[in-house]
Amino acid sequence: MNDTVTIKGTKSGIILVLDGDAPFESLKDEIAIKFQEASGFLGSSNMGLIVRGRKLSESEERQVIDIINDNSSLKIVCIIDEEADIEKRFASAVSNATEEVEPNIEQAVLSNNNNALIYKGNLRSGQDISCEQNVVILGDVKPGANVVSYGSIFILGELRGNAFAGAGGDRNAVIMSLKLDPLQVRIADAIAISQDADKGPKLRIRKKKPGTSVDEPEVAYICDGHIVKTSYGPGFLRQYNNK
Repeated sequence: MNDTVTIKGTKSGIILVLDGDAPFESLKDEIAIKFQEASGFLGSSNMGLIVRGRKLSESEERQVIDIINDNSSLKIVCIIDEEADIEKRFASAVSNATEEVEPNIEQAVLSNNNNALIYKGNLRSGQDISCEQNVVILGDVKPGANVVSYGSIFILGELRGNAFAGAGGDRNAVIMSLKLDPLQVRIADAIAISQDADKGPKLRIRKKKPGTSVDEPEVAYICDGHIVKTSYGPGFLRQYNNK
């Protein structure tokens, strides 16, 4: 039995484990066989890919993506780099237990849409998303889950985990959620933690104006060097657009 290539599924995408010593050319043939065999249960969704076991060059990454796309009904839309420096810095403040589960195609879908990565479903403890695009999550981000983006992050649900927007240094990035109660948020080089935490810079809360609906979405952004949380509404948009 050939164990040079292993496929695992999580709700964040597909994990491809490769033998670090096997020739890449032989791995390509084995990847094709594995995805042909697994095509039935993998379905036809757009997914992210995590590669473990060996470091691939950009050319090798492109070849692997083409092989998967040609030998299954999946479309790989991004490769999540678990060893990237931004992930290391982000993970230093959180615990990253890995929860591996069979992919649920109805609840977890990644797709590329106008420079935004769209994730359908809740992100649970130990599940991560990391990419260079803006991120839209159609669900909740639970405690212990992490979202990292070079752009902005929009969560159509509750943010109770960790979010890092503007990971490439964009201080104009924002983190928006229907309810924003994170363990930790980062925007570029600024960081803030929950009001309930004992140590560290707290997330500053801008008081809502009288008449503001309690159901309004909330947004975190950088103001005067600090991360501030406020209602996502006309007042915020006027200030943000005039920056």
